[in-house]
Amino acid sequence: MRGLASAGQPVDPEGVPVLADVWRRGSLLYRVEGDSMAPTLHDGDRVYVDPSETELREGRIYICEIPGDGHTIKRVRRLDDGQLWLVSDNPAYRPWRPSEMRVIGRVYYHDPAGGRL
Repeated sequence: MRGLASAGQPVDPEGVPVLADVWRRGSLLYRVEGDSMAPTLHDGDRVYVDPSETELREGRIYICEIPGDGHTIKRVRRLDDGQLWLVSDNPAYRPWRPSEMRVIGRVYYHDPAGGRL
């Protein structure tokens, strides 16, 4: 067996139902864990990620892999030093500039709240 192919509602490669009008070919689906991106994203929300968009751009939200720390979801901001930083939407968390990371892709939609990002 190679994988799951739904005869009904579309599913991602792991069999999780997706929103057909939102899904892009090659997209990735992640579940948000924690409150660092509140009020934009909440614990348990699902985010749709476009892995073809890996160039960091000011104000956009990305999933990044930090070696040794796993995956994180953050907004990109250019701070006073002119550098791009990973920033939480929740002000309780400080901006972060990891020494090493790999951009998985840009978050373009979240569910269940709905909305393109």
